[in-house]
Amino acid sequence: MNPPQWPGQPPGGPGFPPAPPGPPMPGPPMPGPPGPPMGFPPPPRRSGGGALVPLLIIGVVAVLAIVGVSAFFLLSGDDETDDPPVAMPTLTHITPSTETSSLPSPRASVGGGGTGDPASVLSRTIRTAKGNTFTQAGTRTESCVTRANTKLLTALRRHPCVGLMHSAVYANPGRTIITSVSIMTLGSSSAAISVKGVTDQSGWPKLLTPSDASGLPQPRANPAYWTRTWSQGRNVIYAQSYWKSGGPTGGRTGQVFATAGELGVEVTNTLLWSN
Repeated sequence: MNPPQWPGQPPGGPGFPPAPPGPPMPGPPMPGPPGPPMGFPPPPRRSGGGALVPLLIIGVVAVLAIVGVSAFFLLSGDDETDDPPVAMPTLTHITPSTETSSLPSPRASVGGGGTGDPASVLSRTIRTAKGNTFTQAGTRTESCVTRANTKLLTALRRHPCVGLMHSAVYANPGRTIITSVSIMTLGSSSAAISVKGVTDQSGWPKLLTPSDASGLPQPRANPAYWTRTWSQGRNVIYAQSYWKSGGPTGGRTGQVFATAGELGVEVTNTLLWSN
């Protein structure tokens, strides 16, 4: 039986040297490259076809860019298409208003007329197709330029009148409405139509009032009146009517408007059938 080991005594029996070191114990194997996962086939080897994918992507992007640019030019071209201009409506305020009346059946009913001469057409009395007799209350023969207001004067600079403007003032049978009738002759029928159209822009002769010898009172200054106009051949006929008292004229259904039309149409018809 061996005695107990001393403290710090190496293992083994007493008097024996320690056992020599043996060969080193083999350690765990070194890790190698990972193998393919179990149960799945190894990935295929890469070939030169991988470069085709970027080329396809670049081609698609280029095609899309070309399509986008083409669409931009097509859409921008529509923006440059001019729409047809829209005529905006205009308002002309005329006091008094004007209107061209249709002519009734022509008849030569002017006393002392029939020659087509304005001086003879504007006779002492005029009997209209409605059976009313208008009595002359004064006459005036003057240059067209002198008789024209500012708007009519502008038109006469483009289309000068021929000769003088002949005018006469008439009273209706009741002597309540005064009508100034003026006849102006232009160089051609087209010029007459053009000058007549200026009536819509308040272009007409200056208003006449009865003569002192007529016995009719003079209306107040600048009375309200209706101006109506017609063209017949080279002539332009104006009929300007107002109340003797100078009061408001009323509308298109009033007596002042109707009187201007009745007398103006009669004079126009007389010129038509007297030439």
